[in-house]
Amino acid sequence: MSGPTFDRTAKQMASWTELPSALHSLWDTCMQNQGGTDVARALTLNVLAIADANDEASLRDITEQLQRHMPCRAFLLLLDESADAENAELLATTRCHGPIRDIVLEQIVLRLRNQDLARVPGLLRPLILDDLPSHLFWSMAWPGNEQSFDTLARLCQHVIVDSARFGNPARELPIVKQRQARADRVTDLSWLRVQPWRRALAEAFGRLDWQPNTPVKGVIRHGKNARATSMLLADWLHERLAASIAMEPDGNHDSIGPDHVSLQVALASGSIEIVIDLDGDKMVTHVTTQSHCYLPFRSAALRGNDAKLISMAIDAS
Repeated sequence: MSGPTFDRTAKQMASWTELPSALHSLWDTCMQNQGGTDVARALTLNVLAIADANDEASLRDITEQLQRHMPCRAFLLLLDESADAENAELLATTRCHGPIRDIVLEQIVLRLRNQDLARVPGLLRPLILDDLPSHLFWSMAWPGNEQSFDTLARLCQHVIVDSARFGNPARELPIVKQRQARADRVTDLSWLRVQPWRRALAEAFGRLDWQPNTPVKGVIRHGKNARATSMLLADWLHERLAASIAMEPDGNHDSIGPDHVSLQVALASGSIEIVIDLDGDKMVTHVTTQSHCYLPFRSAALRGNDAKLISMAIDAS
């Protein structure tokens, strides 16, 4: 049997005040011309995603991928200071597998000015499916005024941020950490991106007889796009090992993670060096002691695209 196919409705336009009736109309459209077969709504979550208007294609791509394994009602909020019409765009996607037809995406796109953000809760709260979990994806820099962030976060049980977009991660990562410490459910995509490096380091330390309070110092080299992931890795090493880490920000600007990580571990039995170098989409890890040089091992450096990472963040929430 062949796999499922996906049918998308034509785009519909509605004013903000007409959104409830427009969603009913969208449902009616999905029901039409089905030859008597039933159509079910298979949605499993609400997703609110906010981004600058120039990142519209990225948000649409994320929902396109999410619908295949996380059917959702998705609200895409696009900040555009030139927006002057209070209109929304609606469409739906139906998954078809033989006689079985399921609605797997209901997408509502709103173009907003910053001054409109205070109105969003009143617009969206009646449209959010109450019996399903809700997740906010803040796909922008950390806001200088956090009121707009909190306004949207209060609509959801879980918030996803991407510190790779932060303007000053050295200042803003601690803010996210403080929110997590007070039990806010906030997930950073950069923390998921750095997992391969943490796993490679854990495997490397499995090859030596680690003793608590052993002095560790090291270097992390990274490019512009990996500032946040590299800072998160350095903080993790400091928390786990009390490691003293020097940051070298002159690495490959296209990499989402560090180019090079090296640690000097001063065990009583002798110094040990652990080195991880990036080689394309792989990491090559070397462990060298005073008496032995282990064969290097390779592991994947990538954790997937943003849609895959968002799925992981939702699964773990």
